[in-house]
Amino acid sequence: MIEAPTEVGQTGILRFPDGSWLELRPVGVRDGRLLASLAHQLSTESALRRFLVPGRSLHGQWVARLIAADQVDALVEGAVATNQFGSSLVAVAESIRYPDRPDIAEFALVAADPWQNMGVGTLLARHLAARAFDTGVRLWEAIMLAGNGAMASVLDSVGPKVDERLEKGLVTAVHRLLEPGDRSQG
Repeated sequence: MIEAPTEVGQTGILRFPDGSWLELRPVGVRDGRLLASLAHQLSTESALRRFLVPGRSLHGQWVARLIAADQVDALVEGAVATNQFGSSLVAVAESIRYPDRPDIAEFALVAADPWQNMGVGTLLARHLAARAFDTGVRLWEAIMLAGNGAMASVLDSVGPKVDERLEKGLVTAVHRLLEPGDRSQG
């Protein structure tokens, strides 16, 4: 786990003793190069866990969709790590509202392999969950490979599971988002 607070303040910036920092912020057009770099760096397993299909055929479409997010119905947050050598996008979380059910959004998350299992995904998900809640989203639905315990733990951190279905090796989990002030209970 990263040695940082479990919640991010209003600034969305975590500072580390070595002078580096991690900023949680909306992703947009300016981040196309960073998104493409993150997608390119994903291991085969990480890409499969995020896109649910083998290979890298969806990466370009994914980058285009994320940089076009309106940050109202399609919320996209990134974790940008910065040190004396530069900046890189190390994780991305998405909350994409269903047009016919504005209180429900599909949630997805991916972290660069070296940043997995360090708590960055949980921090990012909690940060995005607060934004989603403020826009009226009350439930997140996530589709993941069966056995993806890391994603299940991230979802548990934003609120209780209210539904789960297993079909053809994929789990669809629905979690009720807690109000931002109640996150410690999740």
